[in-house]
Amino acid sequence: MDDSSTVSTRWVKYLTRELLPRHPGEQSVYDRFTRIPGASQEALRRARIVMIGCGGLGSEIGHGLIRKGIGELHMFDHDSVELSNLARQKFGEEDLGHNKALCLARNLAREATGRSLITGHATTFQEAVEQGRNTRCSVAIVGVDNDLTRVYAARHYFLRRIPVIFTAVDRNACRGYVFVQKSRPGTPCFLCLFPDAEENRGVEGCAGAAIDILKVVAGIVVYTVDTLLMSRPRTWNYKEVHLDSGQDGHYVVRQREQCPLCGREKLV
Repeated sequence: MDDSSTVSTRWVKYLTRELLPRHPGEQSVYDRFTRIPGASQEALRRARIVMIGCGGLGSEIGHGLIRKGIGELHMFDHDSVELSNLARQKFGEEDLGHNKALCLARNLAREATGRSLITGHATTFQEAVEQGRNTRCSVAIVGVDNDLTRVYAARHYFLRRIPVIFTAVDRNACRGYVFVQKSRPGTPCFLCLFPDAEENRGVEGCAGAAIDILKVVAGIVVYTVDTLLMSRPRTWNYKEVHLDSGQDGHYVVRQREQCPLCGREKLV
């Protein structure tokens, strides 16, 4: 559990402790991870992750990052926990009616394996930026249900040269995707992949979301974070997974020359 915590009505902060060997000769909590080629526990300890969206995907992604010993995890969500969330998100009965980011921060602190700073912000990402909150990070993760926030985050981090991982699942709970925006000149952005997103003001919702697809896609996101922080391999910037067919695939999305966000980079 946490060594210390700070709680307010709009944000919470937990500082957890690392689980240490209990007797001489016992392997460290991260022993198996550090045996993987290219893995670096130190890179995870130094990392500062911003996660936008604390629902089904955010819950699973946050859980994976905290169990791996991420240094800092800062989460943003203005939504509240509902009964229908409990079967597929990291919440319990005591969380009903309370803010998701605040509850998830507390719940993840209980499962931490390392010294992590976990902060939950009970606000939208847009409001946090407008309020001057610190949104800088090593990697940003966007797992929301609307293009308005996705495009806002894509632009915000592209201008700051910070990589962003976008992820979502479909309403039938069969398909999910992960896209990496490196936010560097000459590399594609979210609008290169989804050029119509800037005009979409709708909310997709997660009417058919289920724990199985959420866990699969979240696992890919957590692995992708590793590839951005250390030398674990990745040859793609867009990956799809289909639980109902064999259409899974990974691709290299190219920059769109007329993209309103990153296309101008070619002229700089």
